[in-house]
Amino acid sequence: MTDSTSTGGERTAQPRLSRLTIVAGFALAAIVFLAEDALLSAPRHSAPGHRSVALEFTPVDFAGPATPPLQLAGAWRLRADDRRLGGVSALAVAGGGLVAITDSGAVLRFPKPGANRPTIAIDLLPGEPGQAPPKSSRDSEALARDPQRRGWWVAFENRNLLRLYDHRFNRSLATIRFARDRWPRNAGIEGVAAAPGALLLFPELGTSVVRVTGARAVEFPLDGAPTRIADAAWAGGRLLLLERQPSLLGFTSALVEVRRAGGGYVKGRRYPLALGPRDNPEALAAEPLPGGGTRLWLMTDDNHQPWMRTLLVAYDLKGNPPAL
Repeated sequence: MTDSTSTGGERTAQPRLSRLTIVAGFALAAIVFLAEDALLSAPRHSAPGHRSVALEFTPVDFAGPATPPLQLAGAWRLRADDRRLGGVSALAVAGGGLVAITDSGAVLRFPKPGANRPTIAIDLLPGEPGQAPPKSSRDSEALARDPQRRGWWVAFENRNLLRLYDHRFNRSLATIRFARDRWPRNAGIEGVAAAPGALLLFPELGTSVVRVTGARAVEFPLDGAPTRIADAAWAGGRLLLLERQPSLLGFTSALVEVRRAGGGYVKGRRYPLALGPRDNPEALAAEPLPGGGTRLWLMTDDNHQPWMRTLLVAYDLKGNPPAL
């Protein structure tokens, strides 16, 4: 693989309240900014191999409506008796259900909401051929179907590599490696979208797109306000990025259209998402609706923290623009 790049009611009380607010704000910001980085070196619970356990879908409400033309179709909190249901970082539609990848290298297969007595099947990604799953597989962050229909590509953020797995994630078929210093630590590939004959890679900093065709990787500029990218997906002819931005008030998130422009790519229309401030969106998938339009599936990463949630959210995006 060639790593090539082309490019103030009492006046005595108010100050105290302000100080408390500031301290609380900075504490939240510290959690938001540092949780992911700290988790990279934190020990994980011992994880068994394959398990299939009961899955609970609990409907949840959000404070605000979706931004037209997005329509909120439903939102659920997912729970199961296995701690590997957490840290979700990638999502795809597979058959009649969904498959997710976690940052701990777990593969989650489960039905859509509404299934009778739903269960979730949990496995681990295999490591190098012939090896047991290594701890270094924690940084699995993106998922896309192989353009040649051989299986699934998974991106490993801090190892700066892509690995192709078969359709059941039983074995790895190929690996594409980038230089270890290509992207900063914890700022590597966060989204992968499969284009005809190519893969589009989106590093987290949101300033470039890497197009991988065979053994060649070419980096293009991504124009627009830089924000942290969490995932990417094709949706009815639209190329969408899932953006999330941590702040003193928590997370803000949006979907952003991307199109080719000149010698690179440019961000276009933005659709803010009305998630909770502690909901950290990390995964995005899309499928066509029978009557036209696209169903977008989104999942949040609980960062393996009890005060955060693993959510599955469904949005409908009407209209089918021409392919980019």
